[in-house]
Amino acid sequence: MWNRFVEIATFRTCKLLARLFPPQPKPLPRQARLILVFSTTGLGDGLFDSAAIRSLKLGHPAAKLIVCAHRTRQAVALHNPCVDEVVPFGKSPFRQLRLLWRFRRDRPDLVVVLHVNEEVYPLAYWINRDAVVTFTNSNERYAFLSAHPVKVEDTQHAVVLPLKVAQYAGGSAVAPRMIYEVKVDELAAIRARFADWIDHAYVVFQTGGGKTLFWRDWPVEHYVTLIRWFSDHFAHKVILTGGVENLERANAMERSCPEVINLAGKTTLAETATLLHLAKMLLTTDTGVMHLGFAVDCPVVCLFHDLCPAKDYCPLDKSARYVALQLKRSHPQQPPSARDMAGISCDEVKSAIAGMLECSR
Repeated sequence: MWNRFVEIATFRTCKLLARLFPPQPKPLPRQARLILVFSTTGLGDGLFDSAAIRSLKLGHPAAKLIVCAHRTRQAVALHNPCVDEVVPFGKSPFRQLRLLWRFRRDRPDLVVVLHVNEEVYPLAYWINRDAVVTFTNSNERYAFLSAHPVKVEDTQHAVVLPLKVAQYAGGSAVAPRMIYEVKVDELAAIRARFADWIDHAYVVFQTGGGKTLFWRDWPVEHYVTLIRWFSDHFAHKVILTGGVENLERANAMERSCPEVINLAGKTTLAETATLLHLAKMLLTTDTGVMHLGFAVDCPVVCLFHDLCPAKDYCPLDKSARYVALQLKRSHPQQPPSARDMAGISCDEVKSAIAGMLECSR
């Protein structure tokens, strides 16, 4: 109830402010001095925005480019070589006032709002309302606070959408490829931590996604069947990954298949990226880790629910190594359920894995 009240009050206050002090769509700088990019939502969204950030940096080479990312999800921006500085975003009023104080003193001449939480729009408005470029495909509700609202109509691809927004803001034409560069010291650290097996050929099985989109997860019993088949046919070790929300699923797989190495809830995002960089293959459903696998050029077998078209999320780069298996239901029903993904059979996944590992030799 309280959160709903705050949401309504904030929206109405912003409407009033926009009438009193409307943003003016002045010409954007051709060569910006300071660019602030907001990219504050999940892992996948941060990776979708990474190509747009590169576009902005190449289009404004003399600019300092700062990314404001959620304080618990800064790893993607920290591993993008086009980013000069990362500042944390938090939803608390104190954290937002700190950001406002900093950027009102050193005001960016270009503010680009990509995949964000709603709280970002008023903040971007106050920082420099006449230089705000927003990605309205992801949220049209606060478009009135933007001097330059951009809606992309000719594509639904998750990487191309924010890239077109960046190009509107003066960004260069770049390949629509997600960016995440694993660091040398991270490779050394992961080799030291997992010295017992890291030099042995291994594959990574991501055990699930977040709780909100649970219906995109493949059934645990299917994973168990697949792991047993895999262990009988391949010498690779099987590494299970996932967050703390996937522990129950990962532990159930480990109980049935004790030969796996269960790292669910035990690695940071940066460590997971490093493991994927060295892995022979990743098996995953439509999760942020899937996009991380694409970004670090790991061969990927990915399983998609029919509500999430693979063509809108898989790499456009022809050199990318992946097999996408799309759920196909003759009578799709809403809302989606946890049983849906059982429609992708173990045999389909076995065939995809065998083909991928054969091609990766």
